[in-house]
Amino acid sequence: MRGRGLLILLATSVVFLGALSSLRSSTEKRNDKQPAPATEPAAAKLPAAAAGEISAVMPADSRVKIKAGQRLKLQVRSATPDIALIEGLGLSFPVEPGLPSEITLVAPNSGRFDVALEIAGRKVGTIIVSD
Repeated sequence: MRGRGLLILLATSVVFLGALSSLRSSTEKRNDKQPAPATEPAAAKLPAAAAGEISAVMPADSRVKIKAGQRLKLQVRSATPDIALIEGLGLSFPVEPGLPSEITLVAPNSGRFDVALEIAGRKVGTIIVSD
């Protein structure tokens, strides 16, 4: 009887120490990870335009007019997770509800560029670039 109690105590101690060890090693692993560097699409790395920066939110600002070479800071919102596509510029980025989904780009040429939500299958706006 006494041996069984000691065996139960020993088994409980081993489980407890194993859990502590596992907890400590997972905390150490989390602290060792370096945050990934933030990356922007290639179009966002173009030089700033002399005309200044324009900000827009889609779908609220359904049409945004800018000049070629001007910088545009565009935020796209969606009630569900989706992918924003800027057709004609070959740009896409994730959109999450409640999180800022933003891209900064410099318009390379004149034209009309639709902004759409890929999963929802709907257009949320147009970027109109003039010379």
